Amino acid sequence: MAFRLHLTHEDLLRVTLADGPALLTETVTSLRVLQHRRPGPMLGPWQRWARRRVPPSVHLLRAIVPPRKAVPDFLTPAAHASLDEGLDTLLHTPSAVLRTGLEDFVRLTGSRLPPWADGLAAGSPRALDTVAQAVRDWHEAVIAPMHRHLHGRIEETRSTAARTLLAQGLDAMLRALHPTITWQAPVLEIASSGHDVDIPLKGHGIRLVPSLFCGREAAIQYAPEEPVVVFYPVTHDTLWTPDTRPGPHALGALLGPTRAAVLRAVVAGPGVTTADLARHAGISPATVSHHTALLRDAGLITTRREGFHAHHVPTPLGTHLTHG
Repeated sequence: MAFRLHLTHEDLLRVTLADGPALLTETVTSLRVLQHRRPGPMLGPWQRWARRRVPPSVHLLRAIVPPRKAVPDFLTPAAHASLDEGLDTLLHTPSAVLRTGLEDFVRLTGSRLPPWADGLAAGSPRALDTVAQAVRDWHEAVIAPMHRHLHGRIEETRSTAARTLLAQGLDAMLRALHPTITWQAPVLEIASSGHDVDIPLKGHGIRLVPSLFCGREAAIQYAPEEPVVVFYPVTHDTLWTPDTRPGPHALGALLGPTRAAVLRAVVAGPGVTTADLARHAGISPATVSHHTALLRDAGLITTRREGFHAHHVPTPLGTHLTHG
């Protein structure tokens, strides 16, 4: 069984790689992993640690985030990189979408919804606020502390795909994404234990998003007139422990506080200009240029010029260094 995505020429021109994790989706899917009986050796240590940190507000989410099967689509709106963006979209979900999402969830999982979900199905702002706050509480308790590991693993997987694309082309990249994904042009087949569906993409393209918590199989997010989002697993070959996060001043001690601030700003906003960095760091553009030149020489950033502006982008090394 599989999702079979049928790509046209226009779709192939619109294959993109996400520039980071989809934090709302990672947060929600991690709650599934929390409930797994056998999370595996790589996520087992995280699960044992996370089970001791579950905030009281999160217990209601288990009614709509089971360990297997479906999750209502409105909980994981299109792959926003920022948690705040994702939660803002969730909070403004139309009531018709909420109702349909919960009806589909019940149909696909056979679950019975608790009484509080009636307000959610009706589009109650209070119910939406309760769900959004529970998601935020869960993120702060168990996802934020693993920021370094999460971003590092996803950036490594993304960089591997990007290098394959540059060196060997799109065909090779699609073939090498993950063992559960098969590319036989023009069909991208994504193994699924519960679905057997053909999806013509009709020129809207694909967005590829590496995921730490999506499980052993890739997953898709499909909405009409939008690119299909393909979440595919990172390679779980690095154990995580909660004790390896560096102190907040480690980067500053290595590079100096000002240069570290410049590098963090470049990583946080790829493509940021020299003028933007000057405002962010509270220093002159000339001083920024000095720091960016040294960061370039160290292989931590690259710079491109567009007209009168210089735009700075982190390298994978710069991103890894910033994240720990």
